[in-house]
Amino acid sequence: MNKNDKIYLLLTGTINANRYGTNCAIRDTEVRLNEYEHALQRYICSSPFTDIVFIENSEFSFNVEKYESLAKQHNKRFEFISGTPCVDEVKKYGRSYGDAFLIHEALHKSKLLQKAEYFYKITGRIFLINSDRIVKTRLKNRNEFICYTYSGWCFTNIFKANTIDYLKYFDDVYLYCDESKVDDIEIMFYKILAENDIETASFKTYPYFDGVMGGTGKRYSGGKIERIIRNAMARMNCFDMNSFSSRFVYLIMRILGRKNYKK
Repeated sequence: MNKNDKIYLLLTGTINANRYGTNCAIRDTEVRLNEYEHALQRYICSSPFTDIVFIENSEFSFNVEKYESLAKQHNKRFEFISGTPCVDEVKKYGRSYGDAFLIHEALHKSKLLQKAEYFYKITGRIFLINSDRIVKTRLKNRNEFICYTYSGWCFTNIFKANTIDYLKYFDDVYLYCDESKVDDIEIMFYKILAENDIETASFKTYPYFDGVMGGTGKRYSGGKIERIIRNAMARMNCFDMNSFSSRFVYLIMRILGRKNYKK
């Protein structure tokens, strides 16, 4: 990697999830704080990301100076943004609204992201173990999403977006997120990708996370065999929206009766 190459990372978070009263498997604020802090430290010390933005929406007191100093020690930059809580909206429409609004707010408030041609977004409590492999295609593909065509949804715990494209197509997606109508952020992102002429591809290696899902408490990444299979599928472009492989998987899943969320 060129020493002048900037790789921007946006991390979204809610440290005090109790404020929102939503269903969440991990509600202990100290546990959540430790997860966010541990992930931040690893991203600063052990990842290729050079400019790291963390936006948080529970107004929890956060030690910004600690991570600014740590980033400086590693010749990186760190920025913290106190996001709008949107408590009523999240209670009404679900966590999807909150996460989508955090991305919107970060892109409009962040000083670091104003200079970003593209950025990676990752859920803030988890660490991307194979980040070095993930970023290898950063200059090859304009946008990168893991899409499950047979289900009609895509990953939003990680994606890479061209900043101009995101602001044009996804910026107001929070307005359409309503989990009571099964319009969660993953489905709405997929609809936008499917209905617009957006240049996109999938990562050529499957994201491998250290961390658990806040909604269920289950680990983000499965066992070794599952990861091997998903990595092979990624290399075969099975998670590209319009590839031959993804259409083939779509047909197989329809035969098997897998649910599709597209309306």
